[in-house]
Amino acid sequence: MINILTLETTGKYGSAAVIREDGRVFCASSETEMNHLKDIITISDEAIRMAGITKKDLTHVAASAGPGSFTGIRIGVTTARTLGQMLSIPCIGVSSLEAMAERVLDAAIAAGAVYIVPVINARRHQTYAGAWEAVFTTDHEHRSAIAVLDEKQYMIEDLLSDITARSAETGKVLFTGDGIDAYEEIITDAFASADISDRLILADTDIRYQRADAAARIALRHAMAGKTVGYDELMPEYMRLAEAEQRLRAGTLSEKIRKVGQI
Repeated sequence: MINILTLETTGKYGSAAVIREDGRVFCASSETEMNHLKDIITISDEAIRMAGITKKDLTHVAASAGPGSFTGIRIGVTTARTLGQMLSIPCIGVSSLEAMAERVLDAAIAAGAVYIVPVINARRHQTYAGAWEAVFTTDHEHRSAIAVLDEKQYMIEDLLSDITARSAETGKVLFTGDGIDAYEEIITDAFASADISDRLILADTDIRYQRADAAARIALRHAMAGKTVGYDELMPEYMRLAEAEQRLRAGTLSEKIRKVGQI
């Protein structure tokens, strides 16, 4: 019997979920913004309690490994690694962007969206984003999100240039994530400029942000496919250097250039 504890700490609110082999999910969330370090153990214990099991019954531990909040990513991944080591169970890394697409998949299909575009605000018009095609059978018994655009850092304008071109050819697009909060006007203007305003859908706030139950469904698929790693192999996915490291590297490069100039 598979029992996976999944941790989600890449956004404002931390959450944890236990998913069983039959797909049942038990999720607990924090109500306090950016309080991951304090809340992660409490909400993990709550999810385990809700599932009616103990830590000894866990078979895997998963973490939403990024992108997102650098500090949040570190907390989630470190906690998962620690539990994996303590319990001697394999770990699973889940893309936060893929999990965001998973969370809104039913809403996208219901709205007739062809694509789902999760967007995380990385400030100064920068985003972490990707795109997934919403695919389902006519009886809606099976549905999935198929990646069609690489997960990486995009300037919002570059991302929208690609997405509006796709939408103009194929149909509606559902955007989700806190990138909407930061860039809603830019997004709506881009679709208006392409004369396809009717093809833009913005996810409701109650499903717009990261949550562990969506990541847990992906973690279960990974576990069933054998896509697991040891605790020491579970790594964060930042998608870019932290600003402090960028400044450090820039300073090191400037110093090298200065020294070369003195030769």
